[in-house]
Amino acid sequence: MKNIVFFFLVLVLAIQPATAEEFKPEDMTTFMIQAPHGVEGSGLAVGGSNLSAYLFFESYYDGNMNVTMELDLPEGFVLRDTPVHSFSLQTEYEDWYRLVDFYVPADISPGTYNITATAVVEVEGNKHTIVRRTRLKVASKEEIAEEMAVSGLTVPSDEDGYGDPSHPASTLVIRETSPALKKLLKVTDLQINREELTSTYIGVEITNNGDSTVPVIITYDVLDIKTGEPVKAFKPAIMGMNADTLCYATVTLAPGSSSLVSLPLYISEDAMGGEYLLRVKVKLTGSDWVAVTRDQKITAISRKWGPIIITLVSSLLGLTAVSLFFSRSKEIMDRFKTRNLVLIALFGTVSFAAINLPMTILWELSHAVFGPFSFLFTGLFHEILLYMLIASLVVLIPKPGVVSLFMMVRFLLGGFITGSFTPITFITLSLSAVVLEVLMYAAGITGKNPAPENRFRMGVVCGIADMASGYASFSVWMVLYRLFYSDWYIMANILIDGFLYTFIGAWFGISLGKRLKKVAE
Repeated sequence: MKNIVFFFLVLVLAIQPATAEEFKPEDMTTFMIQAPHGVEGSGLAVGGSNLSAYLFFESYYDGNMNVTMELDLPEGFVLRDTPVHSFSLQTEYEDWYRLVDFYVPADISPGTYNITATAVVEVEGNKHTIVRRTRLKVASKEEIAEEMAVSGLTVPSDEDGYGDPSHPASTLVIRETSPALKKLLKVTDLQINREELTSTYIGVEITNNGDSTVPVIITYDVLDIKTGEPVKAFKPAIMGMNADTLCYATVTLAPGSSSLVSLPLYISEDAMGGEYLLRVKVKLTGSDWVAVTRDQKITAISRKWGPIIITLVSSLLGLTAVSLFFSRSKEIMDRFKTRNLVLIALFGTVSFAAINLPMTILWELSHAVFGPFSFLFTGLFHEILLYMLIASLVVLIPKPGVVSLFMMVRFLLGGFITGSFTPITFITLSLSAVVLEVLMYAAGITGKNPAPENRFRMGVVCGIADMASGYASFSVWMVLYRLFYSDWYIMANILIDGFLYTFIGAWFGISLGKRLKKVAE
């Protein structure tokens, strides 16, 4: 019985709350100071800064705890709050925190200053003192400007700050309402009720080359490249608030580190296409002084009228050519003998079997292997082999309309067998047929006194025609499918795929046509 009583007595003593004599401040509390807020360890500031020191206190004691906390700033610093704070914590894991504002004078001497926070903790009539210190380095503007750098700038970017491959670099896509349309709507008392904003991101990489932890604020301005004034259309008011309230990012950089952040860029309907200057600014937290800037020229684009006009003209030419064929089909077909029509159908079938069918497989494979340079491989089929057949067919039948009938056979076979009845296929094939017919007739390759066996003339005519149809094809893709192609890519396709490969194919096509002509004779 005595053993049982002794056991319960020991158990009660073990589980009872810690007494004041057993209270250990370092084990029963968490006490922390940051100056400025968010910086672990030594912070960095510049003269003239308004900063906040972050004080945090948490109790792990299951009982009443009274705390008196005092913040001691270096001489010359201006405290903009009361230096002493008293509070009481009642339960375990209860905490208290506060941001205490202070000012670093502009004329203070550069150096490292100690900031001390002292907490007097009273538990059950006993007082315990806890002291925390942190250091704040006040540096000159010249020193900070040398240590900080905007090491990377990506426009446009995704929401993580990385490049956006769907748009050209240093380019913003806007939805522009033309001034003429605005005037017309104003005269007619009509309105455009379009209030949504186009948004993208700016990727900014900040580097800290110094030995102090630096909290910074990153902002930007879009400036008129001529006047240097901010363009409000690229930082519009959002939900009644100034865009500067939303278009910024904060980051704390450890010594010798870099950080990539993204800034939202909002574009209003008043934005106009043209050249602008993007200026990214880096400020130290608490200061309006701009430590680092970086400028980059950007281009705002809306609709491109060139591809739109080319697409419309190409479509009209194709529809006109088809209408003329159906309206005068009997006259056109009567110009050709039955053997000519059979030969055209044979060449069209061969081109479909040797070009269209293999490329249904090789097209995707070439893109996977060669990437943007796949046209160097696909051009062997689409240009060299195709124009070998076209040139040899024209040598055999040097009459106007032979190319159009050849293209029609390819289009019909491709549509019925592979399902390629698409607007782009119709526009590009019809335009290519019309341009080839006109240029061949003008160059004397077809007509009353045809001369189809001149290699150089045939190569140049076919090359120019294919360059025109190739550029029109890019325009149609950009307009109908809203794709983007870099200028270098379009130029390389037109010169290599459109002219060089076509010239080679037409050159060898003359030889093939001559041999076939001898066989036919």
